[in-house]
Parts: sequence; structure tokens; C-alpha cells
Amino acid sequence: MTNATDDTAMRNQEMNPSTPAKAPRPIYSTDVIRTLETSWGPGWLSPGGEADLAALLEGQDINGLNVLDIGVGAGGPAASLLNRFGAGHVTGIDVERLVLNRAAAVAQEHGLAGRLELLHVDPGVLPFADSKFNVVFSKDSFIHITEKALLFSEIRRVLVPGGLCAFSDWCCGPPPYSPEMTAWLDNGMGFVIASINDTKAAMQHAGFRNIAAKDRNNWFSALAAREAEFAAGSHWSEITGRIGAEAAARLVATAQRRALIANQGHLRPAHFIATAPG
Repeated sequence: MTNATDDTAMRNQEMNPSTPAKAPRPIYSTDVIRTLETSWGPGWLSPGGEADLAALLEGQDINGLNVLDIGVGAGGPAASLLNRFGAGHVTGIDVERLVLNRAAAVAQEHGLAGRLELLHVDPGVLPFADSKFNVVFSKDSFIHITEKALLFSEIRRVLVPGGLCAFSDWCCGPPPYSPEMTAWLDNGMGFVIASINDTKAAMQHAGFRNIAAKDRNNWFSALAAREAEFAAGSHWSEITGRIGAEAAARLVATAQRRALIANQGHLRPAHFIATAPG
């Protein structure tokens, strides 16, 4: 395994699935990563921080377990899984190299040598043996994955019998959508959003048991409103100094749109917990 202090924790090799898929157009540029981290903290590309992870993992014990983090992003959640929640080892995978580079830097900052392995993968079949992981985790990344049925089938395959699937994701209410929701979905980030019920159905079809879903719309509505106020208010000067006025204006507009569509009931972040068949 690559040492984080020697090579920033990333094994920079291709992990080609048995059924190749076309590599997606990169979404997370350095500017996008920096802007999202301005909203949500170093290493975080989606909201909530460790408090949101604690809510997701409430009642679950991952101490010492082998975890797969799908869509590891900039590495903040993986670092928390290891340092706060006691995971034994995390394998973080992503289809984008820039976020993996950032995750490698976060791994080094947190002293995660030997505990966090970062792999660049292609979309599609997961490049791992059956029953390899005790836990499969993701923080708000499944919205980028088109083939939900394949995704959950593969998660079940790589989990040990009785293993834990725990993830958060951006979900949606029923259409028709407001113009604001349509604009958010068409923002160039490659979103493929599903409802909470459709996500549960895909998990059931893949054979998962004890599926629990928690709608986090109320929590996110309040959080998004605070974020918009924070960005446009007293911290405007700080944010513009960090990312520039143009990027700051986009950040504020996006935060305001998220708050609005959450209040409209269209954007419904959710937590999911399930177990693989024993």
C-alpha cells in the first residue's frame, strides 16, 4: 500500500472494470473543489460534516472494520470515518483525479498513512473481489451515477454477508419541478437524481435487507438557508478574498437556489442504512 507521507496516499493506477465504461467528463475542477470547500470545510464537497456522519451512523459500530468509500471526493468524510468513527481501513475510490489529488493531501494532513488507500477507477463494475468489505459508504455521490441498479448489485457483491451499506445522497420529490429545481439539475454537474422511494426499490431489487431511509429535507432546508445568509452576509469579504468575487457570487446564488428548492420540497437529501443478505 502507498504510504501517505511518501506518495500522498494515492496508488495512481488504473483499476479497469471487467465491463468498461466511457470515462465521464471531469466535473470537479480545482476551482469547483475550492469553492465547495469554502462552503463545507477542507476535504468536504457536500454539507453536514462530522455531525451528519454521526447522524447517518447512529447505532452502527464500524470500529476496526474494512470500509469502501464510493466517490471519496476530497477525502474529508474518509478521514472522519477513520479518526472519529474508528474504521480500521478505508479504500476510497473516485472517477476524477483532481479530487483524488486533494484527498491525498487531506490524508497526509490527517496522518492517515497505511489506513486510507485512494484509487482511481472507471465507472461501472467495481474492481474488487466478492465479499471484500465489511462496510460500503458514500457521502452524496450516487447522484452522479447513472446505473443505480448496477451500483447496488455491485455494492451487495463486494460486501461480506451481513455487511453494512450506509450512505447519504441528494434525492428528489416527485415532478413536476419548479424552474429553480430544473436549473439546479441542469448545472453541468452530471446529476442523475432519484427519489427516496426509487432508491429503496433499487436496493430491495439488489437483495438488501433491513433498509431504512431518513428524509433529511427539514434539516437541509434550515442548513441551506444559514449557508446562503453566511455567504452573502458578514463573511462575504472573507469568501471573496479566498475564491474571488465571481466565484463567490456563484456560491451565493447556488446556496440560495438550494435553500429555495429544499423549501419547495423538490430537493430532499436522505440517509440510507441497509444490510447485505447473511
